[in-house]
Amino acid sequence: MASNLSHRSGARPEPAGGYSLAALAGSGLIVAALVALAAWLGRSPSPVTWYLARAAGIVLYLLAWIAVVTGLGLTTGLIDRWPGRGVAFSLHAFATSLTYGFLALHLISLAADTTVRFTPLALLVPFASAWREPWTGFGVLAAGLTILIGASFAIKRFIGQRTWRALHWLTFPLYALALLHGVGAGTDTRTPWMTALYLITASTVVLFASYRLLRGGARTRVAGSGAARTRRQAAST
Repeated sequence: MASNLSHRSGARPEPAGGYSLAALAGSGLIVAALVALAAWLGRSPSPVTWYLARAAGIVLYLLAWIAVVTGLGLTTGLIDRWPGRGVAFSLHAFATSLTYGFLALHLISLAADTTVRFTPLALLVPFASAWREPWTGFGVLAAGLTILIGASFAIKRFIGQRTWRALHWLTFPLYALALLHGVGAGTDTRTPWMTALYLITASTVVLFASYRLLRGGARTRVAGSGAARTRRQAAST
């Protein structure tokens, strides 16, 4: 969402790569420690792993929301005054980077849990699970898009700026799929606080996206009228 915006962000964002790697490594270590402790005690790792998967899923959704909102804010200028372009770009970078660690934590926790037994096929192939489909399948699709967009950063110089920007627009369907997954498959959806969270975050994205579309259309009309005026002036001379 924030391509070529670092030079306008006011302050160079802190590198987030180290946090992403720490989150990825920590995800595996946390779940492995829980499973080992449960085996040593002769007990099931559930429901701890189930609570962990749910918590990671909520954080994952919020990170996707932050990435979308800050990206839209950077391209529209809505956050120029507060929190500022530098802070927004930094938040965008951190949220995007941490997404992969919490995605790993969500998937590994589900794989280790015994409350709902997810096979590797169910976690990797859309709509292959018996748990609350098609909503779980939407989550698998969102995970796939997350990995695809993340990989695009690594190969940006090979695919070019235009292709990379096109792939970056997949952030919007990714967020929509994550929202549908959370609403349909999440076990906390019917709680008042979770319902409020979904309503507030989704409304923010709709407002920012609507402003972006309207502003883009207005900018196109202004540019078109300016070009037409230039052609008329050239024809009259």
